Amino acid sequence: MPDAPAPDRPASSFKETAISVVIAFVLAFVFRGFVVEAFVIPTGSMAPTLLGAHTRFHSPESGATWTVNPRDMGQTRSGETIPLPVQGESRPLRVTDPMTGARVGEQLPESLGRNKRLLGGDRIFVLKYLYSVYDPSRFDAAVFKYPGRPQENYIKRLVGLPGEEIALVDGDVFVRPAAARVPGATQSDWTADDWTIARKPERVQRAQWMPVYDSRFAPLRPERDLRRWFRAPWLGATPEGEADAAWQIEDRHEYVYSGAGPAVLRWDHENWPVTDRYPYNEIDPLGPNPFGGRFDVNQGMALFPVSDLRVAFGVRPLRDGPSVAAVLTARGHEFRAEVEGERITLRMRPEASSDAAESWREIGAGRLPRALPAGEVTNLEFWFVDQSVQVWHEGRRVAMGEYAWSPALRIAHATGRPFGEVMRPQRSGNVLADHRLFAPPRVRLEFAGSPVTLYRVRLDRDVHYQASAYDRRHSARGTHVRDGQPALGTHPAQPCVLGPHQFFACGDNAASSLDGRLWDTPDPWVAAEFDPTPGVVPRDLLIGKAFFVYFPAVSWERRAPVPDFGRMRFVW
Repeated sequence: MPDAPAPDRPASSFKETAISVVIAFVLAFVFRGFVVEAFVIPTGSMAPTLLGAHTRFHSPESGATWTVNPRDMGQTRSGETIPLPVQGESRPLRVTDPMTGARVGEQLPESLGRNKRLLGGDRIFVLKYLYSVYDPSRFDAAVFKYPGRPQENYIKRLVGLPGEEIALVDGDVFVRPAAARVPGATQSDWTADDWTIARKPERVQRAQWMPVYDSRFAPLRPERDLRRWFRAPWLGATPEGEADAAWQIEDRHEYVYSGAGPAVLRWDHENWPVTDRYPYNEIDPLGPNPFGGRFDVNQGMALFPVSDLRVAFGVRPLRDGPSVAAVLTARGHEFRAEVEGERITLRMRPEASSDAAESWREIGAGRLPRALPAGEVTNLEFWFVDQSVQVWHEGRRVAMGEYAWSPALRIAHATGRPFGEVMRPQRSGNVLADHRLFAPPRVRLEFAGSPVTLYRVRLDRDVHYQASAYDRRHSARGTHVRDGQPALGTHPAQPCVLGPHQFFACGDNAASSLDGRLWDTPDPWVAAEFDPTPGVVPRDLLIGKAFFVYFPAVSWERRAPVPDFGRMRFVW
């Protein structure tokens, strides 16, 4: 039986097509205006979490890849200063490989810094009007209208929430209820016992770990003679501190200990100081260091010691159940995380204490699923961060211990001097902006019970919010209403107290970020319509929360634009 004929279908009219197109555009604009909108990151104040315009370098010696701020600038017809599309055209960019050159400033060959194409900033999706339904959370990467120029969009982390007092102390964030302040007080009481440290959620903390060194990038077949100056930052030693020849460390990615007794692997803090150095800022000098002392190779800025650290590695023992310990000496104390069989013990003691067992104070404990098995690689992480000690096993936290210091006690321990002596009156500036006050950290690993091989040995540091002072560079008017005074929240004399609709925001690139610490008075319209308070973000200026990098910078490595989809990622 033949198929029935198909019914007649009227041809689509132009009117119906036009209506469909209009509806599609309306839905798109509604979605963009009220749900999700795309933004481009213009600057590096959130680097390396989010990248503005930048250049990318790759070292042929270590295999490391990293990004750097643009150096060569030009002007548009309107007089706006913008980065040139080709960097290092007239004068090559000189940068150091952070995995091999940070120690003495050995720079890459000039040829690698010539005619570098400028890469655009990350393009991100932002959930708009989310904050009209949900309150912002601490450490959200939020987009908002900059109070100083409300026509510009900024993105920073919300480190302070409404109704809080904020103190940025030795790189960390401390909070307490604003209601706890003495009425009428002009200074902040950092000695009060109602302060708590703001600990970051796991995903945020993992996003903010910044590599100091990773053994995977040790140069094995260098194109130049690196041996005359490059040495791995880990040194093998005996428990008595003598060099231990049973360690094999140099010219390899894995570290092997073949001895019979206890062994120590210590960080060479003299030649590899752990500081808040950002390779991203290397060719973005911010002016001379007013205190002298250690400089970055090209930055010309002071580098603060950072004691919030992570040590991570894979360990393969020759025999079952060896003991492994990570020890951090910092802020006048020794912090010890020890794995013995299945048991984990977290302890701390003053650095000057004797070796007697009673000098240790246990702050936490935990257990591994099983003792470290012979012949298998087990991945361990030891975190010393935000006044806590943590142990992670195969990506899962298995032990955590906390301790509570007020901002004043933190300053006293970090400097080794009484708080009152450190904070003695001064005419201008910020005494806490002197990096020389703070003692550098020392790190070591201890092994006993079996020879071991270590893989992917790395040391990372946390974001460190610097203390600083206001100056005219932080104002578009050429002068600053608080010129010479300590930056907001970084000194008791400049308290950061947030009202019921105010937020405090800082950039992840804390050494080079114009954020709430340094803002001048708001734009007159913002001051009149929303809030005249310097340094805060009024709730009404919040746009939304960044949540996804949908289009990272385009790569030109093969002389053609290639979308770098491998760097698509969620924003934490």
